[in-house]
Amino acid sequence: MNEQHTADGAQLRERIDGYLRESGLAGRDARVVPLTGDASDRRYFRIIPADGPSIVLALHAGPIDFASLPFASVGELLQQVPLPVPGVLGHSDELGILALQDLGDVTLQAHLGAASAEEHAALYRQAVALIELLQRRGSELRSDRYPPYRVAFDIEKLTWELQFFAKHFVEGYRGVALDEAERAALAGEWAAIVDELSGEPRVLCHRDYHSRNLMLREGSLYIIDFQDARMGPD
Repeated sequence: MNEQHTADGAQLRERIDGYLRESGLAGRDARVVPLTGDASDRRYFRIIPADGPSIVLALHAGPIDFASLPFASVGELLQQVPLPVPGVLGHSDELGILALQDLGDVTLQAHLGAASAEEHAALYRQAVALIELLQRRGSELRSDRYPPYRVAFDIEKLTWELQFFAKHFVEGYRGVALDEAERAALAGEWAAIVDELSGEPRVLCHRDYHSRNLMLREGSLYIIDFQDARMGPD
């Protein structure tokens, strides 16, 4: 296990060094700092040159086709809205690497723990204003060219999300064992909810819009983890 871990780490470092050479950062005494990742197969590293701003490298499991990545196309759409999302500074399809604007480490969730009531309110107003802009401009920019307009929170997807909630939150996280009668009762309630929501007019949705996916940088919020955006109930 340790040998495999060491080999994986060496392979990641080879890819990083390869990108640093390609991008011209190799000769700038850049430090490489691992970052906490998300629930995906991507790995993240902060690159800190001695003489310039830092960037973040997102390493995929293998080679990529940048043009076909949902992150790329959805990011392009959100920039047209315009919404504050991390800029793509470069990429290497062969190495499976994206170079991204460094937004720092402070999520909205983390910041609110020490914020005043007034700042709480101001930041949440800012977060809600971004949703309004996403929905309004998202409708104006609608085009099948972008993946979010081709998928939706339909009956199948909404049902899947509720079942995921029961399995991973109710039973997994909370440790509540549901019997057959309780499962049937939940299924009946969910069917009613799904039927109502699936009939609503649809607007562009982030899909995972919460305080850990909002980064705070110099007083402004930036949206991350937006690649699964889709149409959803208004």
